[in-house]
Formats: sequence, structure tokens, C-alpha cells
Amino acid sequence: MLIAFAGASGRTDASHAALLVAHAAIAVDGQTTLLMVGGDPAPETGAALRVVRLSEASTDAEIAQAATDCRRDGTPTLVDIPQCRLRSESIQALVDLVVIVVGPHEADEREAAAWATTNRSSRRTAYLGCRRAGGGPAASRFAAAMAKLDTRAYVVACVLPPLGRGEASALATAAPMSRALRAGLLLLAAIRRDMETPPSGGFAPLEGTAADEAQRIAVTGDTRSLPDRLRELADDVESVAAGLGPSADDLAEAPVLDAWEYGIIPVRVLRGCVSGHPDIADGRPARTSEVYLTDRMTWARTLSRWYRLRVPADGAVTGLQ
Repeated sequence: MLIAFAGASGRTDASHAALLVAHAAIAVDGQTTLLMVGGDPAPETGAALRVVRLSEASTDAEIAQAATDCRRDGTPTLVDIPQCRLRSESIQALVDLVVIVVGPHEADEREAAAWATTNRSSRRTAYLGCRRAGGGPAASRFAAAMAKLDTRAYVVACVLPPLGRGEASALATAAPMSRALRAGLLLLAAIRRDMETPPSGGFAPLEGTAADEAQRIAVTGDTRSLPDRLRELADDVESVAAGLGPSADDLAEAPVLDAWEYGIIPVRVLRGCVSGHPDIADGRPARTSEVYLTDRMTWARTLSRWYRLRVPADGAVTGLQ
């Protein structure tokens, strides 16, 4: 299996997608090969990840030969390649699937569709939405948008969430963070499912066994960071608002509460006279939403927004723990 990732509006998103699938393939298959043509410095290598690096000045024939060599060992091969190189027939002939990675804006979608329709080949081409929060509902919206731009669109059945700086940096090591690994596993499962059984309408949500297996491998314990938890909460809120959740699978994996009741507990908030707030008049007393981050002297980050802390009330600094 040789899958090429190329970015419709730049290399970074495609490189992240290729690395995510590479780490996922290691978790599932034990090893994989990453063929990089130019781009960022190569990630750390090891027994499980073999990296073949070519310069951006390499000829099409050199790239095709490297791809041929990678196929011989039988391991999954992910190719991170400039989009313009996919016009080469010698390279296309070796690729099982071309994944065009598409940014979160309408302009990104139009650019991707224009390139794919202009450079249509016999090789299957798939669109993959990236930097998109919202999980399944976001994937469905992306598929609908691409279907309007390209009537022959095949859209991968998941989207890649925005990656934080730490998550992106960790992709270049042997230890990707749990949320990133789960995203890679879902992407690998979606690609493999659709390569075996192409969806009749160009898009079919990923659910059931494939999604369950991705979750099982990625989560061995709840090691999510605060950003991870907030992103997943945002995904779930959007799913429920769209009438799509919680799914039967969500509830099947959820812990069970017996003898439960609702309770109210104190949470950290700030009170004071506010100015510069988008919804509250200057000088009015206000109470913030829950405080998540603060240096307890000059700034605070609540669920809603940042605040600058100026003149404290008596005892406020010692009281905020």
C-alpha cells in the first residue's frame, strides 16, 4: 500500500497527515516507511519507522525509483510529496491513493477541487479536511461542501483536528500525543476501509468496528491534557447540537453511574468591575465563567476569554488558589 499526501495550499498539513498515519501504521502493523520529498526535517527514525528522504530537486524518475524500492519490502508506505510532482505519470503509476489535504477555509476547498479536476488521473484521489474541529459532523459538512465543487469527489470519512504546537512537534518523535495518535488511527482506518470497499456516494461516516479499534489502541489510560479535554468537549457539544450524539458507541464505552444525583460544587471565578467587555457595559460589576489559567497577579483565562487583572480587591491574590 502506497499512499501519497499532498497539500492543496501548502506542505505543512500534508506532512502532518502523513506523519499521523505513519504513527498509526506503526501502532497497528508494527512498522512503516515514510518517503519524504523535500519539506521539513525528517522525523526521528527507529526500528518501526523507516524514513527515506529525497531532496526537492530530485527528478521524477528518482522519486519513482525510491517509491518502487519502498514497495518491495511490503510495509505500508506513506509519501509526503509536493503537489506539483503528482502530475508525473511515472509517480502516479506507483501510488494506490492520492490524498489531497484541504485547509479549513472555502478558498482552500475551491483550490483543492480546481487542482484535482484539472489533474484528474486514473489513480484514485481523496479529499481530507484538516484543521477542523467537530469530528463526525465536521467531516459530513466538509464532504457536502466538496461534493458541490467536484461531483466525482471522494472524501475521507474523518477530518483532522487542529494540532497544538506541542502536538505537532511530538509528531517528529517516537511518542505522539494521545489525541494525535487517535486522529491518525481513525484516518488510517477510514482510508483502509474505503480502499477495500469504496463508498457508493463518495462519503460514508466511519463507525462501528474500525472506529472502536482506533479508540482502543489510542487510549490505554486517560492521559489527556486540559487542551485535549476541552477540544473533545467542543466536539461533543457540536455533535449534540447537530442532533448526532451521543451515539450508541459513545454510551457503550462510557462509565456507569448508579445512585446518582445532581450536585453543585464551587468553581474558580473572578468578580470585579469590568471594562472593555464585548457584552457588559464599562464599570459594571461582573462575574466571569470558570477560571482555567491565571498567574494570580496580571492575567487570567476563563472558559470564555482572556482577562487583564489590574487592581485587586483586598485578599484577592491569596484567595485564588
